[in-house]
Amino acid sequence: MDQMTDMMKMMPASMMQDSMMQNMDMMAMQECMEASNACMQACTMCSDAMSGMDGMGMCASMCAMCADVCSTMMKMMMRPMSMSADTMMPMLQACIAMCRATMDECAMHADMSETCRMCMMAAETCMKACEKMMASMGA
Repeated sequence: MDQMTDMMKMMPASMMQDSMMQNMDMMAMQECMEASNACMQACTMCSDAMSGMDGMGMCASMCAMCADVCSTMMKMMMRPMSMSADTMMPMLQACIAMCRATMDECAMHADMSETCRMCMMAAETCMKACEKMMASMGA
C-alpha cells in the first residue's frame, strides 16, 4: 500500500510540470486531495446512516451534497493539466462553504451519533485543507 500511496503523491507533481499552475504548493494540494477524499467517504457514510432516522433528513441531504462537492474537488485536483486559478478558486470556495455547512449540521448531532461526529471532523479537516490550498495560491 505504501508504494501505491507514494506513487499517487508523485503523480500530480509530474503532471504539473506542463500545467498553467506550475508554482502550486504540491504539499497543500496533496493534503487537500486526501482531505477531500476522506470527507467524501465520511459524508457518504453519514448520509447513509442518517437517511433512515426520523428527523435527520437535513443532515442526510447535507452530507450527500458535501460528498459530491468533495468528490468533484478531488477530481479537479487530479486533472492538473487544465487547472487555472479562475477555475480552482471558486471550486475551493464552494468546497469550503459546503464543508462548513456540513460541519455545523453534524455538530448538532455529534453528541448522539459517532458517525456525525466523525463526519463533522472530516468536514472541518477538508475545509482547513482547502483554505490552506487557497492561501498557497495567493488568495
